[in-house]
Amino acid sequence: MSGSNQLLQINASDAHWRAFVDSAPQANIFHHPAWSDLLATCYGYRPFVIALLDDENHISAGLPVMAINSYLTGRRWVSLPFSDYCLPLYKDQDSFERLTQKLVSLYQQEKIPRVEMRWELPSHPLIQYEFAYFLHKLDLNRDAEAILKNIHRTQRQNIHTAEKNGVQVEWGNQLVQLREFYRLHCMTRRRQGIPVQPWRFFELLLKEVIEKGLGFILLAYAQGECLAAGIFLHWQKTLTYKYAASSDAGQSLRPNHLLTWTAIRWGCEHGYDIFDLGRTEVTNEGLRTFKNRWGVQETPLIY
Repeated sequence: MSGSNQLLQINASDAHWRAFVDSAPQANIFHHPAWSDLLATCYGYRPFVIALLDDENHISAGLPVMAINSYLTGRRWVSLPFSDYCLPLYKDQDSFERLTQKLVSLYQQEKIPRVEMRWELPSHPLIQYEFAYFLHKLDLNRDAEAILKNIHRTQRQNIHTAEKNGVQVEWGNQLVQLREFYRLHCMTRRRQGIPVQPWRFFELLLKEVIEKGLGFILLAYAQGECLAAGIFLHWQKTLTYKYAASSDAGQSLRPNHLLTWTAIRWGCEHGYDIFDLGRTEVTNEGLRTFKNRWGVQETPLIY
């Protein structure tokens, strides 16, 4: 690899990039090559990494990108599709600013109609900014009970309601648990009036991510019926609540609350620093309230 202070396009599995990402504690599952491989295999996108080299030809900043050429949306670069956000990784602020400058130059040279970065970049005349989401993250520590004390009393009551009514949470990483999740996923998406993601995507998610030790499935049961399910992905210091699904039946038993609390405790027990509940539309007051009552930090998510 060569090109001091130049911006390079390299493979997502490049050993230099992997070493750089491994050394970045702020990296999460969306920076892992397994996530890029999943999107490329399922949707036919071309994955690559935009990497900035320093004077010694070491990566000083970079981010994963997908080249998309769609009949519906046209030609564009996204970092990253099907990901709530993907922050650029960098050694220092100067590297971040140089990465931004060179990214704008690359956009002009390659004549890409649209480049979408799902994180805020330093100010530049050619960059337009959009604020439509909040990001919700909970700081974890090894004392789950201390976290529980800081959770809103309504959430604590709902956790107690679920336990009192016999809700049980099952951990899994197998096809049988994935099928149960997907059944609820289809119900949830149809209820919300949004497209259902294809089964193939979740099959690949199981194979390319979960079975490689980068995620798991939680299912909440009562009286033998699965009422809620979630898919959690994890890497470096972040545990990400990526997909949630539930049925209308049994919501009075508060299965989602016990499921979420089970994941938080798992994160504490396994040494994670952040529990990431993902993005929420600014106008979705109900979901924002649900997340904020877990004691999260709510911050604007700028694209």
